Amino acid sequence: MTTAPVTSRQERDAKLSEVKPHRWALSLWARTYRRWARPFTVTRHVRRFCRPLTIEGRENLERLQNPALIIANHASHFDTPVVLSLLPNHIYNHTAIVAAADRMYRERIKGMWYSLRYNAFPITRGGGSEALSYSQWLLENAWSLLIFPEGRRTRTGELLPFHPGPAILALSQRVPVLPIYIQGTAQLLPPGTKYSRPAPVRVRVGEPIWFEQGTGIAEAKQAMEDAMAVLAGQSIPQPPVDTIELALAQERKAAGVP
Repeated sequence: MTTAPVTSRQERDAKLSEVKPHRWALSLWARTYRRWARPFTVTRHVRRFCRPLTIEGRENLERLQNPALIIANHASHFDTPVVLSLLPNHIYNHTAIVAAADRMYRERIKGMWYSLRYNAFPITRGGGSEALSYSQWLLENAWSLLIFPEGRRTRTGELLPFHPGPAILALSQRVPVLPIYIQGTAQLLPPGTKYSRPAPVRVRVGEPIWFEQGTGIAEAKQAMEDAMAVLAGQSIPQPPVDTIELALAQERKAAGVP
């Protein structure tokens, strides 16, 4: 009874793992289309449903340069156009979107349209280093990336743990990380629904994060989670006082200070 569904699922997963990025989405004609279509496919779409749209920290976007890693929390499929609507032209025109292959690329035509409209490309969940190779290539060639580190939409509104992939990209390519927190899109287009409805949306843009040489993946991932939590208005747990004092004593000892 269970053999057929399992086999079908395995075949589907194998098929999705073979989905490759549409490199034509980086071509001149595709980039020209997105620049021309932005007022209709992004700006007007956001204005129609985000009522009102409140933005804090816009100046952090204006100072951003390519390449950069733009991260955002994920509560709705509407998160993508909201973030894209904020980007200055010099960032928007050179940004690619990391999309889950099993969500956005199950249908060939739909996936092609998503690539053309947003410059999205598929990534296989749990695909390891191979799944990050195209992302690394884009960053190396001065493209910025928009990625949702939680990997899936939250159903409760609470932030989910981040996957390590974005931290690996930020560290390996030495690019800044710009955190963006979005509130309200879950009411605009809740998971499981097909049609959007107007709702107030608030966006907070944080300051870019730069990681020093030698920063570990776990440390970078935690820093990114903490930055998003701060934008969400959550308190960050602090280590016990004795732990802080011990760390300071170790630093003083290493520096030769009594």
